[in-house]
Amino acid sequence: MKTLNVYIGRHLLLTTCIAVAVLTFVMVSAHLIKGFELLARGVSLGVLGRFLLYEMPNALTFTIPMSLLVAAVLVFSRFSADNEIMAMRASGVSLWQIISPGLLLSIALSALCFWLHTSLGPSLRYRAYLLRKSEGARNPMVVIEPGRFVEIPGYVIRVGKREGNDLEDIHIYQLDDDGMVATDITARRGRVTVDEAKRVIELDLDHACFTTFDMGGDDGGSKTAPRIASERIVFPLDYGGELDRKGLSRRVKYMDMKMIFGRIYIDRARGMDTTSHYVELHSRMSMALSPFAFLLLGIPFGIRAKRSEASVGLLLCLVLAVGFYTFLMLADGLKHQSGLHPEVLVWLPNIIYQAGGLWALSAMARR
Repeated sequence: MKTLNVYIGRHLLLTTCIAVAVLTFVMVSAHLIKGFELLARGVSLGVLGRFLLYEMPNALTFTIPMSLLVAAVLVFSRFSADNEIMAMRASGVSLWQIISPGLLLSIALSALCFWLHTSLGPSLRYRAYLLRKSEGARNPMVVIEPGRFVEIPGYVIRVGKREGNDLEDIHIYQLDDDGMVATDITARRGRVTVDEAKRVIELDLDHACFTTFDMGGDDGGSKTAPRIASERIVFPLDYGGELDRKGLSRRVKYMDMKMIFGRIYIDRARGMDTTSHYVELHSRMSMALSPFAFLLLGIPFGIRAKRSEASVGLLLCLVLAVGFYTFLMLADGLKHQSGLHPEVLVWLPNIIYQAGGLWALSAMARR
């Protein structure tokens, strides 16, 4: 029996590792393509490598469950096509004994995903954010890309067209200490110069328009000053000073488990709504258990599929896996609707997939 377990477990582990390598490469390929563009603009290879390394745990939280699903379908479909499962059961080995190595592997991978979701992943994502922020401050022109909103410490900038240091269709948001928009600046065109010694960007704007927002009204609402237009103005961006300022808190997606619990405790004491924090917390725990759910989902499809039908079963399982993450996205969209309890919604795919997989396996075991 030990030899049989090692045989099944080795095939599952090897296929899972190959799938993790392939899927992770696919996920980070978008970063690689972007990275080659940044290398051409002056970003060092070391900075790019560190950024990819920091983003890797976050990618693994998605690719590990998907890889186990792929491995379960491929391995058990091959066993079924070669009549190995039939031979095992004819020898008195139950279906539960056959799939037990997979169950142990899924539990181990769920524990790994739990660690990635609650500790290592958020910490390294925050380091990636700080690295991107510091690199953008050291070489701000590298990150200014036409057609995209780009965050530079204290500002959000979008340009419609860029040719060297000449910009067109400029839109700038100046942010306050809370990350809210304090000033909205637009201009038809402009030129930019960077003083690296003083860490200041100077924008020479043509046909500029300024709108200042006052969020401190007596009624708690926002007030706006009249717009100020100018034919030409030089606008400095003190990105160095903004870079030196340290935030007192992180965004929830950058918090580990202890930080989230602490944030919930503080916000509840202040009478604030904590639904969004609970959604983040439950989403991470639900995703951490997804390898076990995906395994139970993939084994019945693999056993029922012949070798030629494995691709069909794999495609159907991948569609169901996308449905799993769709529930999480839906819950995230409802995170400010406390009355709907979106933190419960994130557990529905786990419950449905595990119950469905156990029901299918029980039906197969009785045959």
